[in-house]
Amino acid sequence: MRKGFTLIELMVVILIIGILAAIAIPRYVGITKKAQAARVVSDYQTILLAAKSCLAETGEYPPDRGPGSIPNELKPYLPDGFTFNLQSEMGFRYDWDNWVIDGRPKHRFTGIMYGISVTTSDMALISAIEEIYKGAFQYSLGRNYTFVIEFIPEDGEI
Repeated sequence: MRKGFTLIELMVVILIIGILAAIAIPRYVGITKKAQAARVVSDYQTILLAAKSCLAETGEYPPDRGPGSIPNELKPYLPDGFTFNLQSEMGFRYDWDNWVIDGRPKHRFTGIMYGISVTTSDMALISAIEEIYKGAFQYSLGRNYTFVIEFIPEDGEI
């Protein structure tokens, strides 16, 4: 009597493992994207609360900063260790947008005055955010997608 497996048995096992992997890996990636999207939406709520607190105390929103940089005026209202630059670990950065010039939107075609942008090239992440977040979220420029805090509608009324 020989010990071991036949070639057919090994091929069947490899086929079964391949089928299971073909099912499990896409599900894992989808779950990971949904978790990242939930993190983005949670971070947005944190930044929004900080911005509204800054507005309530100082009478104005913080000035614009570049992607990945927290405006100094916003730092006291954010939790310790909070960062806008998650590029290396999660593939995206936040950007506080203050697009106001003389009380009007800098980019008139969007109407956005204040927002929080997510800069990423990961379209699956953006799709996952759009699935779970039902607020004002829109494509803006380049690879930026913006959670809108305040905007001027097309009729011009604030």
